[in-house]
Amino acid sequence: MMFLLLLLAAAPAEGFRARGFILPDGAVKIDDDRYRLPQPWDEAVKFYRRAYPASKYPRHNLHSQTPIRAIHIDNPSGIEWDGVNLYEASRGEVRLYILPGKEPPPEKTK
Repeated sequence: MMFLLLLLAAAPAEGFRARGFILPDGAVKIDDDRYRLPQPWDEAVKFYRRAYPASKYPRHNLHSQTPIRAIHIDNPSGIEWDGVNLYEASRGEVRLYILPGKEPPPEKTK
């Protein structure tokens, strides 16, 4: 029983999906494929490390002239979403942009 509780506590709190990409509880849509996350930067990065392990979903830091922290998460399959840019906007607000990918193949009906 205790093991089950620990397992559930370790699982990321999935709120909903957009283009097949997992968004945490409390995420708010602010534009097409753009969302504001409720967590601070460090918690958002931890959430996505658990939800999308780097061994399966490569990532790299995005560099710019501004001191904004940003990470790109790549989807090797490219189905539904090609990649995601997770970044810290002004005032510590964490946002993400989902880069649209290929449409999933239609399910075959018998």
